[in-house]
Amino acid sequence: MSAKVEAAGGRSLSKSVSVGLILGAAFLLSVLIFKEVFILLSAAAAAAGAWELSGALRLKGWYVPRLPLIIGSLAIMPVSFFYGPYGQWLTAFSLVALLIVWRLIHLVFEAKKSRRGFVKAILDFAASAFIVIYVPLMTSFGMLLLRKPDGQYWVLTYVVTVAMIDTMGYLIGRRLGRLRIAPGVSPKKSLEGLIASIVAGVATSLFLTIWLIGDARFLPAWGAGLVLAGAILLAAVFGDLGESLIKRDLGVKDMSSLLPGHGGIMDRLDSILPATLVAYLVSVIFF
Repeated sequence: MSAKVEAAGGRSLSKSVSVGLILGAAFLLSVLIFKEVFILLSAAAAAAGAWELSGALRLKGWYVPRLPLIIGSLAIMPVSFFYGPYGQWLTAFSLVALLIVWRLIHLVFEAKKSRRGFVKAILDFAASAFIVIYVPLMTSFGMLLLRKPDGQYWVLTYVVTVAMIDTMGYLIGRRLGRLRIAPGVSPKKSLEGLIASIVAGVATSLFLTIWLIGDARFLPAWGAGLVLAGAILLAAVFGDLGESLIKRDLGVKDMSSLLPGHGGIMDRLDSILPATLVAYLVSVIFF
């Protein structure tokens, strides 16, 4: 029997745990002590995720210019933190426009060599907008949370809640999972794992909301914790399934092999991205 414990899908469980602990420590230190470092980490994660997703889309014939995509993904984080929603949306729209113009210039120079066609060009523009919305724009809502007076507690609450949802769902699903809930999209997702995710998500959100954030405008802290837990659970679960569907359609197992034991950056951002948006919306609506 091999001494090396393998996670589901052939990944090394020891590597997965080690990398997870390192990432968790970096996150905790940055969000609680140095907000600027967290901004840099978020920008780097968004840029790497956008790079991975654009590369995966190229396998199916979509083309998204990588250089402006990476620059824009890096820029939107500090802009969102220092200038708020106006800077965030202006940067996002400007990035989409830049990608379209950049691609148009490419098409002009490619015209003599190949005939890509109008429909495929439109698909390239749509792919550019999709990546910008899905990765850097979603990530930037974390910057809007961070700039709140108690922003570090909000970020800590939703990220730790998502981490517990993913971790417990994976561990229980791997050990006890029998009933598959979405075999056509993600064959390894089980009802037992989902139940574990729900329990872990609710418990974590309740504890951190009561301890760190406090009462909402018209809800006690425990009620606000339940609302946040429900929103994050839905976002995290469907975000995970959505990423699985994207990878299935693209015919890839992982977006990359950048993180040992985890796959790529996007394989770790799948639950975080939609959860970031819903956590921000809950903070605006209820607090």
